[in-house]
Amino acid sequence: MTLTAALLAPPHPAISQEAAHTHTDAGAREDAPDQLTSDIVVIGQRGEVVTDIEPLATFNARAIEATGATSIDELLRTIRGITQAADGEPPIFLLNAQRVSGYEEIGNLPPEAIEKVEVLPEPVALRYGYPPTRRVVNFITKRRFRQLSLKYVVGTATRGGADTVNPHLDLTRLRDDKRLTLSLDARHTDALSQSSRHVLPDPDVPFDAVGNVTGVRAGGEIDPTLSALAGQVTTIAPVPTGAAPTLSGFAAGANMPRLYDLSPFHDLAPANDTLHGELVMANRIGHGIAGSLTLTADHAHERSVYGPSSATLLVPADNPFSPFSNDVLLQRYFTEGPLLGARLDTTTLHAGGLLRGAWRGWQWDLTGTLDGQRRVGLSDAYTDTALANAAIAAGANPFQPLPGALVGDVRANHTVQTTHGAAAKFVTNNRPVRLPAGPVTVTATLEVERTGSSGRTTGATTYDIAFARTRIEGAATLDVPVASRKAGVLSWLGEMSINASTARRHVEGFGDLSDSTAGITWAPFTPIQFLLQYKTSAAAPTLDQVATPQAVALQANVFNFATGRSDIVTLLTGGNPDLVAERRRVRSLGVTLKPFAKSELRLGATYEATTVRNGVQTIYALTPATLAGLPDLFVRDASGALTSVAFRPVNVAREEQQTLNITLNANGQLGHAKPPAQPNGTPAERPSFYGGLGPSIRFADRLTLRPGTTPLNLLAGDTLTGATTPRIAGYGYGGLNYLGNGGTFDFYCLGGGRVRGAVPAADLSFGALCRLNVSGSLSLHHVFSHQTWTRHFIVKLSVDNLFDAHPSVRAADNTTPYRYQADLLDPVGRRVSLTLRKAL
Repeated sequence: MTLTAALLAPPHPAISQEAAHTHTDAGAREDAPDQLTSDIVVIGQRGEVVTDIEPLATFNARAIEATGATSIDELLRTIRGITQAADGEPPIFLLNAQRVSGYEEIGNLPPEAIEKVEVLPEPVALRYGYPPTRRVVNFITKRRFRQLSLKYVVGTATRGGADTVNPHLDLTRLRDDKRLTLSLDARHTDALSQSSRHVLPDPDVPFDAVGNVTGVRAGGEIDPTLSALAGQVTTIAPVPTGAAPTLSGFAAGANMPRLYDLSPFHDLAPANDTLHGELVMANRIGHGIAGSLTLTADHAHERSVYGPSSATLLVPADNPFSPFSNDVLLQRYFTEGPLLGARLDTTTLHAGGLLRGAWRGWQWDLTGTLDGQRRVGLSDAYTDTALANAAIAAGANPFQPLPGALVGDVRANHTVQTTHGAAAKFVTNNRPVRLPAGPVTVTATLEVERTGSSGRTTGATTYDIAFARTRIEGAATLDVPVASRKAGVLSWLGEMSINASTARRHVEGFGDLSDSTAGITWAPFTPIQFLLQYKTSAAAPTLDQVATPQAVALQANVFNFATGRSDIVTLLTGGNPDLVAERRRVRSLGVTLKPFAKSELRLGATYEATTVRNGVQTIYALTPATLAGLPDLFVRDASGALTSVAFRPVNVAREEQQTLNITLNANGQLGHAKPPAQPNGTPAERPSFYGGLGPSIRFADRLTLRPGTTPLNLLAGDTLTGATTPRIAGYGYGGLNYLGNGGTFDFYCLGGGRVRGAVPAADLSFGALCRLNVSGSLSLHHVFSHQTWTRHFIVKLSVDNLFDAHPSVRAADNTTPYRYQADLLDPVGRRVSLTLRKAL
């Protein structure tokens, strides 16, 4: 094997060899015109994944240009629907059909450096040492490319707030097997104040700047005499104005609490400042070995304002200013004190490396990563009420503003969490045996990983946890051709192969876990292909699910589907060290159709049936089913009122899902090709287009919380999150580009649904929702062709959520619960951004 072949040959047989090296680099900035040239001559399919499994979609350079994307992130957002697996898992990324050390290695390549993108179905992942649960996205780069790109983005929500500024610089150099990318990025986002949105106060929150009076027992009567005066049992009443409120003054507002608008003092979205730097280098290392190194660093500073601290003050019956015959509670905000808020600083470091080579027919690669993150947070919890309660007990007037000296100190939680990880993965691949129908492909992997996390919370609450684990895993994959019309073996079957894999891992604290898969790929005719796959897997919970430090929020309001009201509780969040491994079984049948050989039009459909045991879920919905089925997450007082709720991950007994995902993708050029104006010249440019649709149908989604409990039907009104699970959803995208000018659109739609509640106020209907994003790009050099500074200068205007679509939720009693107000579910709404990008 030659040196060039050894280095370009990937550690997998899925990579084709390049048969020729001479072609003009149309992407190199030093000699490329604005438009794409057509004088690239390639013999063979450089960088494509060679497999008998048809892609779900492919995008050539013209289709990529038609997307209007100015970064790989934007490109992936445009086509995210086709790249995600049925369960929403992100894809596996390849570069020129070869594994990379991580997304960081390719994430800052400019779209102009990409010659083609392939999106392949889940079974292809087996050939790269991954389980067949995620799709594969292969970026094929131009052989030679050089560019310095400067980008500046500004954006804002059309209703105000969340303004952003994002300068970005990247340098890219590609020359044969050498690759260098350098990226610097800064982003600032303003906070989004609630005052810029329409949010009504929660009628079930008793706190007010002056105060509302309640009984000592939750939901109990304040005072029999007050009830007699009011003519009804009174459980809450606003404090009337005046230095010495009377019982009749309280009776005038019986059961009509005064509501307080927190909008001027509360942020719906935090302010954020982020810095990012990245360096990627790749080259040959000696004879027959190539390698890459990736270094990234990020720092984010986030801050937000919650509002004034809420307080519950005890007013004894003998207080001289109290007209009540028994003790009562005064619910109020400490507007005399400072506003509560939170700050969070996150520093993330990543290093990734890769070595690649070949030995006696075995192609191999070795990837290694080092990761570290430190999160330091300060979150105000409450204002100490000890001084105020003592003064009221001694006779101070509780119904007047308190002197500043009686407003206690703010109690805050200081949280420090550090995570670290080191991993290495070795993958080797060969075709050691050739059968009559074709070669047998063998892939073996060995992987080791060490991760750890330590977290400590001090201040208002204390919590300390440290967790570390080691994972060692080995896997083997076999792909055997059975029939081949091309080879003349069982020609009546067409093209058929079978694949199987097995993996076994030891995870510290979870013991031995195993995966296995078996599948058939069958193409009875050239335009159509079927994929049949059976998978079983076992996975330990993630480090975040196990080891996130516990946080405590006092007097938090949560919506109760059993009562249709908000409950004021102590809210606990964080990890759960008692989680066990999840076990999953997936059966899928897929079909892809490419009806026209010379047209990039593809249709795909995948039916998937999934059974999950001990799945990890975080329960956010307080329904009769979750309250009864998971009692360890909830604490009640002697009267039965909720006092504490835990939003932390738990294992649920069983879940069964059945889904159908359909994809339709096309791209190409419009019009008929015109001959070049001069002999051997470049053909005239034609408009390029791309487009796709991806409807999905969910036939079943049933979940059992605990063995022996009644299964929940998430498609028929049951919920774990408080939101509905739509039966029908879908996405679409498309665009048109000519000489660097064009427009794009993409949308995502969710069908409506219902969440059943125990009372009409909690029986919620969710309207259908569809968000449309559009953008338009203009090449300044196309307009000002005589100005040299306009070369490779793009202006792009983007509008996200063009029609300002918001979720619509109504209860059966024709009200909207506080938590389901449109501006709380989607505070930002429509957003406009302007991008200026100059490539040098």
